[in-house]
Amino acid sequence: MKRLLLIFVSALALGASAQELPQDTRNQPKVTIAAKGTDVRTVLTDLFGQAKKDFVLEPNIRFVLYLSLTEMPFEEALEIVCKTASLRYEVQNGIWFLSKKPTPKPIEPQPIAKPAEPKPAPPTSRLPASVLKTVVTTRFQRAPLAELMADLGRQAGIDIEIAPEVPDYRLDAFLIKTSLKYALDNLTRAAGLKWEFTERRSIRISRRAKS
Repeated sequence: MKRLLLIFVSALALGASAQELPQDTRNQPKVTIAAKGTDVRTVLTDLFGQAKKDFVLEPNIRFVLYLSLTEMPFEEALEIVCKTASLRYEVQNGIWFLSKKPTPKPIEPQPIAKPAEPKPAPPTSRLPASVLKTVVTTRFQRAPLAELMADLGRQAGIDIEIAPEVPDYRLDAFLIKTSLKYALDNLTRAAGLKWEFTERRSIRISRRAKS
């Protein structure tokens, strides 16, 4: 009875030792690879041929290998080859697909934002009175007031502003080679408006104050 008990205990001990072995290493085929400047495609073909496994290799992969692996588990040998040649693999339906590892994109330095340049302060002086002597010509029929004043401003090289409360009048303006002052006087008088110099080096058109 004691002898049978000892044999049973020994069998349990052997079973426990077998279970402690790594499952993947114990069941993997052993491979032997030697490469002296051999292309990785040839090495992989030999590796998978010894392991009797199917594989697909991404096109245009070339890498020269120098290594010697003797009686090594298949997956361990494959890991070494892939790490050396910068490859990766995945298994689908029993087929091993190998491809290049993606190259990490370099981190581009962010441009240093330049401090915003201070905007020039608007002019705070009046136009010289001599600007009123500028010779202008207008040939408009039923033209918007804003269009008339913009044309006069272009000819005189100045800004002519129109106050927001001024209606969108449409005027006839046939003034041939007259002074800017004459044109402003006649156009504003016809519309019940007035003009004046501003401190922004411009001329402003606004409503005439009611008396």
